[in-house]
Amino acid sequence: MTGDRRHLIGACAVTIIAEHGPRALTHRAVDAAMGIPQGSTSYYFRTREALLAAAVQHIVERSRSTFDELLETNSDPATLIARYLGDLLSRRRDELIARYALLLETRSNRELHDALAQSLFSTAKAQEIFVRHGVKNPESAAADLVSLLEGLIFDRCIGARSTHTHHTESSESILQLRIPIDAYLRGAR
Repeated sequence: MTGDRRHLIGACAVTIIAEHGPRALTHRAVDAAMGIPQGSTSYYFRTREALLAAAVQHIVERSRSTFDELLETNSDPATLIARYLGDLLSRRRDELIARYALLLETRSNRELHDALAQSLFSTAKAQEIFVRHGVKNPESAAADLVSLLEGLIFDRCIGARSTHTHHTESSESILQLRIPIDAYLRGAR
């Protein structure tokens, strides 16, 4: 039960941050949102820093499990990545928004900041794709791909396209995301 409660608190922390910003994240706010007795959250996470770490851990774990699930059903890299982005922009939108807010909030905590910065995309996994395709400089190609993906989700989540982007994972939005990804992957080969 302790593991489940910790996981639920981390998920609730992400929702609070996404809806109200990182300053709204308090132990009392989590207790109230979860409908649990006051002081329960502080039993599991003594400090605000620990509560922030729980939110970060939730984002990291969900990213890995979601990518692994999609990896089982998609063999084409461009489609796999586009579906992953579509999932981020729809079902996992709160995690995406919370991540942006937490990246600013955790600048002074290198460990949390680095975990968040690497939470959505794995440069190492991208390198594997480029190594398999015989790209001359897979490290650079992987870093550039991650930058492209970061830009695509930022633009659609809180950037210029966020005002007219529908927050659903439709086949049309997946296709729109797939186009620049596929173009980059073909150009890097």
